This record gives sequence, C-alpha cells and structure tokens, in this order.
Amino acid sequence: MIRSLLPRQYAVDGAVGMLVAVLCLPFAVRGSFIDVWLILVTWGVLSLRRASPALALTTAWVGVIAQMGSGASPNAYNVAVPIVLYATARYGDGWVRWYGLASAVVGGVIASAYVVLITNASAGFDVTTISILSFAAVMGAIAGIVVLGLSWTLGQLMRTADAARQAGYERFRAQQAQLLAEQATVVEHERGRIARDMHDVVAHSLAVVVAQADGARYVHKGDPEALARTLETVSETARHALGDVRLLLSELRHEQESGPQPGLADLDALVERMRSAGLSIRYTLIGTLPELPTGRQIAAYRILQEALTNALHHGDPTHDVDVFVKGDAHRVDLVVENESAQVPASPDAGLTRGHGLPGMRERASLAGGTLDIDASVPGRFRVHARLPAV
Repeated sequence: MIRSLLPRQYAVDGAVGMLVAVLCLPFAVRGSFIDVWLILVTWGVLSLRRASPALALTTAWVGVIAQMGSGASPNAYNVAVPIVLYATARYGDGWVRWYGLASAVVGGVIASAYVVLITNASAGFDVTTISILSFAAVMGAIAGIVVLGLSWTLGQLMRTADAARQAGYERFRAQQAQLLAEQATVVEHERGRIARDMHDVVAHSLAVVVAQADGARYVHKGDPEALARTLETVSETARHALGDVRLLLSELRHEQESGPQPGLADLDALVERMRSAGLSIRYTLIGTLPELPTGRQIAAYRILQEALTNALHHGDPTHDVDVFVKGDAHRVDLVVENESAQVPASPDAGLTRGHGLPGMRERASLAGGTLDIDASVPGRFRVHARLPAV
C-alpha cells in the first residue's frame, strides 16, 4: 500500500536516502556488484520508508538475504533495517506494524547467528567451541532483538504520541465548536428575552394609552383638569415606552451599554401608573422583599406588568384588582386576581394564544420559579408567580 505524501515529503525522504547511501560508499571496500547493489537498495528503502513501509521492509530483507548469500560481513548500509522498522511502527497500518515487529524478532536471531558463523568459520567444532558459539549466538540474538525491537518500539511510541496530539486537537476543535454553539444559544436566548421585553413594554404601554385615550373622550368637556391628567398619563406612558423600546433596540444591535432595568423597587411606581391608567388596584405588600438577582427582579417586574395589563384589557373595570406581593428570605410571591368576563376554559387554555401568558410562565421558569394561572372559579382570573430568593 502506497501512502499519499506531500511532494516536499517525497523530496526529503529521497534526499535522506541519498545522503545515507553516499556515507556508506567508503565502506564498500570490495567494490563488488553486491556492495553497489546494497547501497542502491539502502537508498531505495530509505526513500520509500514513509510512502510504503511494507515494501521498504521487504526490500530491505531481500538486500540482507543477498548480503548473507554473498558471504559479506555486516556493513554500514545495514543501518537501513532499524530505520525501516521504525517506519513500519510509526506509519504502517494493521498488519504492517506486526510485520515489522515479527521482522525485528526473527531478524535479530538470524543476524546474530550469521555473525557468529562468519566470524568463526575457520574454528574447529569441538564441544567447547560449540558451547562458546551457542552462548555467543544466544547473546547475539538477544542483542539483535533488543536493537531492532527498540527501533520498532520507538516508532510505536511516536505513533502513539501523534495519535494523542491528534486526539487533543480534535478535542480542542470539539470544545471550540461547543463553545460557539453555547454562545449562539446564549445569543438566541438573549434575543428571545429582548423580544419578550419588547412585547411587554409595547403591549402594556399601548393598553394604558388606549384606555386613557378612551377615557379622555368622556371627560374633556366637563372636567378640564381630568383631561389634563389623562393626557399627562398618556404622555408619560408613551415616553416610558419609547425609552424602553430604544433600550431594547440598542441591546439587540449591541451598540450601547444596557441601561437600568426595572426591579422590585419599581413595583410601587408600576402600580401607580396602572392606577393612573384607570385600573382600580388594592395593593398589599407582606413581609420584606429580599435582594433578588437582577434577572429575577426583572422577571418579577415584567410578570406583574403583564398581569396588570391583562387585567386592564380583559378585567371588569367595576371591580378592584387585588395585588399581593409577599417576600421573605426564601422567595417572592406575586399574586394578581381580578374579575373577568373573558376567562379561559382551563388554566392553560389562555397559554395557547398570544405572547402574554406564555411569556409570564417562561419568564418565571427561566428565573428558576413557577407560575400558576387559575381560572377554575367562574368570572375570576388569578395569576400566582413564585420566584426563589437564591
């Protein structure tokens, strides 16, 4: 199997093979054909060691067999064998790596036996000599296996290190992708929050403006002061709405710093604004309001704003709207109860239309709390929000 390499890698491997072959030339003392051929084999296997480790190792062993067949002693060009064994472990796949490992073991045994035989060819073969040769062969085999095995092991270690680096890079890319996805999710949630705020501001303010404008038609003839107060409420409500809309649009465009957001301290002002819009409210504060996080304070304000707006839209204007705000160290409860001729058939029926009621429930949920809508009593509509303090 031929691996695909970059042209630069092919050039580097060829240059390394040629350099080693040139360095081996002085060791070709006999100048025979086998020496020249073995130097060419060295150049070839070193040039192929990354492109095709299996072919390079096979060619190297063919050269070694030819060397032993000619009776030549081990020489400098045999350095190609451990280099190619290293390449089989680092770059080879599947059976190629095991082929390299088996070659390291078998090659170490054969090489040690060959060296022992050619260096003691003239010695007699009595019992003592055979014992010495056997011991030398065993020790040589161990040494050969260690040398060739270390080359293969080093290649395997480098392969493992490369795999670890690649896995680390893939984990980094996955973490970056996850971070981008989380940022996109946060952006979408923020845009959804801004859209809900926009709905709350516009719906609430327009409801007040419409109610005041309708009232102004009846009071302008007989009570000029009432007309002035009504127009002042319309102007103030519209001014507040315009400021809130500008703030939300600036957040949506990310062009300006966020301005101050309404919180628990603004509940009294909200109730007064709704009273000036013509809504009769009985407001009761029980206990002491805790220091809620900013997000939960905004949620409490918007929930109460939406509930009162619904009461203004759909409630019976001849009856008071009961508002209870209860606070302690653990949570804040908001209860808005009003008479209404437009009562949903079930507690969740109203959640399927528009954005107001679903927005209140979603705000409470995102703030870690709950919101219950009770329409079980005919003609009575009740909203109860619970927001935790911690």
